[in-house]
Amino acid sequence: MIKFFKKIRHNLLSEGKTGKYLKYALGEIVLVVIGILIALQINNWNENRKTRKLEVQIYTELKSDLLQTRNDINEAISKHKEIFKSSQQLITDIYKKKSNSQTVYNSLTSSSAEFHIIPKTSAFENLKNIGLNTLSNDSLRIDITNLFQLNLKRLDDELGMKQADMNMTKLIQPFLFKYLTADYSQPTKYGFIHSDSITVYKLRINNYDKFLNDNELMKALQLSLYNRGKIIDEEIETVKEIDSVIYGIEEELKKLKK
Repeated sequence: MIKFFKKIRHNLLSEGKTGKYLKYALGEIVLVVIGILIALQINNWNENRKTRKLEVQIYTELKSDLLQTRNDINEAISKHKEIFKSSQQLITDIYKKKSNSQTVYNSLTSSSAEFHIIPKTSAFENLKNIGLNTLSNDSLRIDITNLFQLNLKRLDDELGMKQADMNMTKLIQPFLFKYLTADYSQPTKYGFIHSDSITVYKLRINNYDKFLNDNELMKALQLSLYNRGKIIDEEIETVKEIDSVIYGIEEELKKLKK
């Protein structure tokens, strides 16, 4: 093709048709420029298509991780609420000097339970490695970053209570060791996949009168109840943030898939 154009230019010059040569040369330049622009446009289109495809993949993975994390948090909320209710009842039963019962025992032993939520963050970690600016929607990118780097991290640390003295396990566990004793008249067998069954003895509350009048226990139960309430509030707010980001992702996916 290049030889063909070169031959035409050579013929025009040899025939002394300088004006036609200049027009032809100019036209050839224009054609070359148009060809370059078309090639650049095609290249840009291909790059944009690749970028959109990558965004769709990232958003899809982020949504999947957030759905799983939301399910885990909702499950924890349900368990926390159940214990919150039984702990409230336990405080009332102690105040009213209710008689020793299995219900009191169950409420006491569950009052120290904590549920560790591990947010699924593999998609966000992958996004950080690729580059946060891969996501073209600035406001959504900020919401996603805040959710993973602030809300979920704070929730994972349970409002900073894990290492603090307000940790619910640390608050209640000393009283479990203080008042629970093994009832050797009630042996129970437990089986495991990895070994033969074992025999353990049910526990019961000992020194019940002292238990009912232990002011330190009452303070620990009330503080633990308050802490659990704060955790439930934080978990509920985090679920709302997750729902908001999931909605934003779904709307962005609709745009990218058009």
